[in-house]
Amino acid sequence: MRARNWHLNLYGDGNIQNGLQALARRCGLSDRVSFVGFAKPEDIWAHNHALVMPSRYEGLPLAIIEAMLCGLAVAATDVGGNAEIIQDGVTGFVTGAPTVTDLGNLLERLWAARSQLQDMGMRAAQHIRQVAPADPVKVFSGELMSLTVS
Repeated sequence: MRARNWHLNLYGDGNIQNGLQALARRCGLSDRVSFVGFAKPEDIWAHNHALVMPSRYEGLPLAIIEAMLCGLAVAATDVGGNAEIIQDGVTGFVTGAPTVTDLGNLLERLWAARSQLQDMGMRAAQHIRQVAPADPVKVFSGELMSLTVS
């Protein structure tokens, strides 16, 4: 794994950042992991090849929708609505559970398909535009307004 040419960008801040930086140093990966902090979504998606979302629990992350809209393949765990919008092997990859074994297998599949990521990303952008409304806030607020009080 260390002989492979990869780099991980982590975005955002939080109370576990120091621990993650220490872990990267302890594992000898400081030169392969960048802690970028906050960035504009369009900058994030323009400078990466794929989104890896190893969540233990989620609803449907906006980050996945943003990445797909910007033409990135997504590799994620099968939690929340992830498997409903990611077409496994077509627009990205979905793994069964957020375990070390499943995440390792997910990353291996992503690595094996690295030459196909741009095409997967283009399919992801087309797919998400078919399944997500152009104005989700308008759709959601319309649904709320249509509810009747009993």
